[in-house]
Amino acid sequence: MTEIIISGTGLYTPKESITNEELVKAFNEYVAIYNQENKEEIERGSLKELENSSEGFIEKASGIKSRYVMNKSGLLDPKRMRPYLKDRPDSKHSIQCEMSIGAAQEAMKKAGVTPEQVGMVILACSFPQRSYPAVAIEIQNALGINSAFAFDMNVACASATFALQMANDSIKSGSVDCVLIVNPEVCTGHLDYKSRDCHFIFGDACTALVVQKRDPSKNPTHSYKILSAKSFTKFSNNIRNNFGFLNNADESGIGGPDKIFYQQGRKVFKEVVPIVSNHILEHLNDNNIEREKVKRFW
Repeated sequence: MTEIIISGTGLYTPKESITNEELVKAFNEYVAIYNQENKEEIERGSLKELENSSEGFIEKASGIKSRYVMNKSGLLDPKRMRPYLKDRPDSKHSIQCEMSIGAAQEAMKKAGVTPEQVGMVILACSFPQRSYPAVAIEIQNALGINSAFAFDMNVACASATFALQMANDSIKSGSVDCVLIVNPEVCTGHLDYKSRDCHFIFGDACTALVVQKRDPSKNPTHSYKILSAKSFTKFSNNIRNNFGFLNNADESGIGGPDKIFYQQGRKVFKEVVPIVSNHILEHLNDNNIEREKVKRFW
């Protein structure tokens, strides 16, 4: 049986980062401004007063202490609360392409893989920068991967793991021998920094994987064997982002709060944790692996 491995990994992180202390300070300044500007409506009960955030709340809810971001100043401006990221002309690399190049080159170098050996490129992320042309094809072109095909895929937060299964299954079927996966996330562009439940969750970064058949004479010793892959989805409205091309057909919704990432945090926690836990336990059981023997979970 053909062994399929993750033979190389790469990572890109932006130069800027935001600590919980900085994030909370900006958010609470926004809250104070909002509550003051809407004081009368809040007193009448027609608007709900916003609550302050805290470092303790963020760390307890998420474990996050700091996050990398593509732009810091815009996010920490209580009158803006979104990043400054300028549009680029079509002749320049897109932001996600630029992020992916470094991570991909690192992964390919570790795997000992040349552009000619890559048969498929998958860009998998929660927030693709555009609909077309696929950013994956732009990355393919930038890396000189000429004898391959590329496409974008979006399965929200699970995109990277679904891409890994896609790569694994494609190699198993014999359609390709080597796959490059890139996961450039600019989540800050679609995160609601005015929401206490959302403002701390995400940052920006890009990871990359090379997935290929094992070749004992060539593949690096630090590779990871893929034992199996098992995906699962379940519909929910507790996490949502309604941004899309049809927004242009209804002017009343443009710029609405549902056009960026939003969630009902407590409902999400109660919904997701049991589903994920059961999915992991079932997958371990399918492979006759005792959970106590697993060293690390992502």
